[in-house]
Amino acid sequence: MSIAKNRLIADTDTDSGNLRIAEAPPGDRPRERLMTLGAHQLKTSELLAILIRSGRPGESAVQSGERIAGRIAERLDQLPGLGIAELKEISRAVNEPAYCQIMAGIELGKRVVASMTESQKNRIRISSPASAMEYCLSRFARLAREARQEEFHLVTLDTKNQPIATHQITVGTLRNSLVHPREVFRPAIRDAANCVLVVHNHPSGDPTPSEQDFSVTDRLESAAEIIGIPLIDHIVVAGERAVSLREWRSSHF
Repeated sequence: MSIAKNRLIADTDTDSGNLRIAEAPPGDRPRERLMTLGAHQLKTSELLAILIRSGRPGESAVQSGERIAGRIAERLDQLPGLGIAELKEISRAVNEPAYCQIMAGIELGKRVVASMTESQKNRIRISSPASAMEYCLSRFARLAREARQEEFHLVTLDTKNQPIATHQITVGTLRNSLVHPREVFRPAIRDAANCVLVVHNHPSGDPTPSEQDFSVTDRLESAAEIIGIPLIDHIVVAGERAVSLREWRSSHF
């Protein structure tokens, strides 16, 4: 038996007769490792041990997880199709509750992946002034219709021009002194953004860009060029309408 396995101290649960890991060092306990490092850092055997929970005399949950992981190492995709009898042949620790937990975990994982895939497909891609305005009218509807003060927000985008996150930068009358490039691009760097979009509201209900709006945009574009995170547009929202400064410039100048 390996040194690592010798360190695992098992005892018998007097209520159920099941063998379990009782006093293993924290670094060897799958659940503690998950809480400390995150589930993605655990080996397949450790994930299985957490689902199996309790071992049997002569075989701990960790050993059971290792047995199963070792047997299906090259065909993990076949695990969902294995019945309780087949898993029990590999490890006697797989009783009905353990089997149900393993299968429930697999099914939940599949549903999460399906949901994430569907969500990814449905995420808007901001590739034009029209799509930028559509996104901002939807995402910042409250800002456009209800805000009594001007608010300036940043939208960080990934390499597919899909939103990563939104960040409120300032609240108050839009001025160069308030919208400092350092405050705008700090969250963009933190999000590892490929590019950014900025948006603010006009409480007056008229989204027509002001000279100050253009001045702020020019300053941010200069900073964006230096930092290497392009500013793709500046959207003004008000009521039910939105204006793209990028589009406005191309059609009015």
